[in-house]
Amino acid sequence: MCIKKDWQTEKKALSDLHIELTGSAEDLPNRIWPFPFSDEHLRDNPKMEKFLTNFSQACEIKEKAEDHLLLKLWNALPESSPLKQLGSEKFYSFWSRLNRDPLQIAMVDPEFDVVHSMILADQFSGNGFDPKSERFHIYKEHVNWIMEGSNQKYLELWSKDFIKCKNYAKKPDSELIGIISIFQSICISWNGSELGDCPDYKNIMKSVLQKYAEGLNGSNDEYYWEKKMKMASRFVPIIY
Repeated sequence: MCIKKDWQTEKKALSDLHIELTGSAEDLPNRIWPFPFSDEHLRDNPKMEKFLTNFSQACEIKEKAEDHLLLKLWNALPESSPLKQLGSEKFYSFWSRLNRDPLQIAMVDPEFDVVHSMILADQFSGNGFDPKSERFHIYKEHVNWIMEGSNQKYLELWSKDFIKCKNYAKKPDSELIGIISIFQSICISWNGSELGDCPDYKNIMKSVLQKYAEGLNGSNDEYYWEKKMKMASRFVPIIY
C-alpha cells in the first residue's frame, strides 16, 4: 500500500482489501454497522433513504482520515521493522477500523495526526493489549527491534510519537471523548424508526449542551462545540 494523490483511487483499493479481509458486503456503510439492528431495517424504510446517504458520506470522512493515517504509518515503517515484514494485508488486518475502538485513538491522538497513534493506542488506552493476541506479540517484536537501535532516524520519530501519545493519555480531551461517547450511546439506543432521535449533529449537540457543557472546560457556546464536533467526525461518522 502507498499513499496516492487521488483519494478515490486510494479509497477503492482500501475498500477492496477491507472486503477481502473481512468478508463484509460492499454496500454496507463503513462496513461496520454501529446500530443494534441490521441495515435492512433502514433500507426497507423509504423515509431513511436520505439518512443512509448522509451516513455513508459521514463514514467516508471518517474512513478517509483513518486510512490516510494508517497508510502514513505504513509508509514510515523501515523495511527491517517486524511490522513492515508482516506485509501490508496482515498489517491492515491488525490495525484497520475493524479492530479499533475510536475512543482509544481519541485518547492518545485527539488531533488525529500522530503517525504511530494507531498502534500506540493499545499501549496507553484503558484496556491495553490482549497479551495472548498475535497483535501484541508483533508489537512487542517491533519494540524490541527499535530498542536494538539499528535505525536511529526511525527511533527519533517513534520516541516523539510515544511521548505525545503518553502525554495525551495522561490528560485526554474530555470534551472530545464526551462527544464520541454520546454518539455511541445514541447509536445504541436508537431503534431506527424515527429520524427525530437519530445520531446526527443536531441530536449530539443537544445532548452535549445538556449533559456536558457545564461540567467540562468548554461552555454552552455552539460555535465552540461545533469545532469539537468536527474533530470528533474523524473518529465517528457524524451526520451534518
